[in-house]
Amino acid sequence: MADKVEDNKPEPKKKKKEFEYKLHSHTDKLSMLLEMMYELEAALFAHNINMLDKDHSQYGEWLERKNDIENEINRMRFIYEKLGGAWENLQDDDWEEVVDEYGEPLNDTD
Repeated sequence: MADKVEDNKPEPKKKKKEFEYKLHSHTDKLSMLLEMMYELEAALFAHNINMLDKDHSQYGEWLERKNDIENEINRMRFIYEKLGGAWENLQDDDWEEVVDEYGEPLNDTD
């Protein structure tokens, strides 16, 4: 009599239960990511204003910090896009053409 052959297939991994957000909608999450990216881009701009010469003793530290900020921005962008965020219509150029720096209409002659 032949011995029974055992099936050695590994059991499928159970999917980790994700946290259920009760208060934040999908739009809230996308908005938060945009806000974080906005702050990171502002930090990168401020950091780049204080750019160091390659011969400066702290250039390596400056460059490392710059790369860290850029990597974090790219990580946030990836998450934003993976959650279905779109880049279209974020910066409404038409709006900027019809208002001045104070948000007042350009064609207002009062």
